Amino acid sequence: MKKQDLVEGIKASFPIVLGYLPLGFAFGVLATEVGMTIFQATLMSVMCFTGAGQYIAIGVLQAGGAIITAIVANLLVNLRYFLFATSMVPHLKDIPTGIAAALSYGLTDETYAVAMTYYQKNKATTGYVAGLNLTSHAGWIGSTLLGAWMGTLITNTDQFGLGFALPAMYTCLLVFVITKRSDVIVALASALLCLIVGYLIPVSMSNLSNIIIATLIGATLGVFLNDKRN
Repeated sequence: MKKQDLVEGIKASFPIVLGYLPLGFAFGVLATEVGMTIFQATLMSVMCFTGAGQYIAIGVLQAGGAIITAIVANLLVNLRYFLFATSMVPHLKDIPTGIAAALSYGLTDETYAVAMTYYQKNKATTGYVAGLNLTSHAGWIGSTLLGAWMGTLITNTDQFGLGFALPAMYTCLLVFVITKRSDVIVALASALLCLIVGYLIPVSMSNLSNIIIATLIGATLGVFLNDKRN
């Protein structure tokens, strides 16, 4: 592992960490509100590195739902990572399989967007992937710990506007990965599909299906447009 690649990966993670700080903090606060201890909330961020999934789990607990409901919801919402991981395989072929598999635990929407942008012009290395994924995960864990610790002092996270941090970060990441007209078409089509499916399907199911459906159709459209260009 080259120190230069590691440092580059760490630097690339800084915007992600800045986005994670308010989100992880808010999650830590909410986790304590539903009865989790500081240790439990932090451990969840260590073992389940998925912001959307963790927020869903908190929502299920707040509604008095069963643990199995939270688990199934997480499995459905996080199916998109199969697509992410599959598309990254060609770029990770020079990294030992075991190491690549271990570092892929840190794969999120944000690290995927930053990494794929980097791989368009640079070769993937163990150092870069480690720096990017591990630093991002550490930022999420640290912000969760801080939020859980402060949870007894803050009763309303909405007053800080923390809910806007997630869509704002996703919007910025989307801008970074758009490089051609087909990218714009796929992004707009996916967003429109997500809204349509969310409108047509009952609220109780939309959060579990509209993202997955839009992702699958959007990815298919992207492949079709790319093949057509070639």
